[in-house]
Amino acid sequence: MATFTMQLKEVLDILYGHDPDIGDFVQQYESLTFEQVTYGKLPTLPTYDEIGLAYYPIFAEGYRKILNGKIIDEYYNQEIGTETIDNFTLILRKKMDQIMPYYNELYKSQRLEFDPLLTMDIHSVGSTEVVGTEEVNANNIAETKTNSGSRATNLNFPQTALAGDADYATSAVDSNSDSDVDASSNQESESSSNTESNTDNRVTGYQGVSSNLIVAYRNSLINIDTMIIDEVKDCFMLLNNNADSYTASNYGWIY
Repeated sequence: MATFTMQLKEVLDILYGHDPDIGDFVQQYESLTFEQVTYGKLPTLPTYDEIGLAYYPIFAEGYRKILNGKIIDEYYNQEIGTETIDNFTLILRKKMDQIMPYYNELYKSQRLEFDPLLTMDIHSVGSTEVVGTEEVNANNIAETKTNSGSRATNLNFPQTALAGDADYATSAVDSNSDSDVDASSNQESESSSNTESNTDNRVTGYQGVSSNLIVAYRNSLINIDTMIIDEVKDCFMLLNNNADSYTASNYGWIY
């Protein structure tokens, strides 16, 4: 029973209609599944425009119905924090628009798959290519010139040897020769080489104590849904009152 404003279930009754037979809003519940995870029975609505939960940014549209169901389920019997429904839907919509960009990043990081016991993953890739070319061009030239001369004399005894002016020889033969040799050679050669090598090394594992790594992983786990639910509590009164009256007596308070 509401005391200060109206309960969320009354707001839903006004926005989405009620069952005329019982005079109250009939909340529908569904078993919702997202990425192979089933979330039990959660309250759902035909649409979420009227309540201000239809257009806030969310990491996956398929999760909107689940998150909205958890918010409605948490505050179903709580009184809204404003005097009118219009103001309530306004502040709820504004609150979700403001906080969800941050929480969407938390959702995305939570979905990353990794091995908590893997602290080292070193991958090195190398490629080497050596290209060489050798060219030889040689030109050899050889030139040889030879000059030679000789004289053979013959004299009959008792003639004397030749005098200084070469007289008095019975006979004489002069022999002279000249030779001139030229030689050249030209050598050309070319060779090439190509060497290629590739390396691919990977080192994985962990450093430290495995139990400490597991504890650190457990401490990093967070419940993002409950964090968002706690964020929107400012939109509600958060005061519980059953509307019973209390009177004083000589023996203490009675009702």
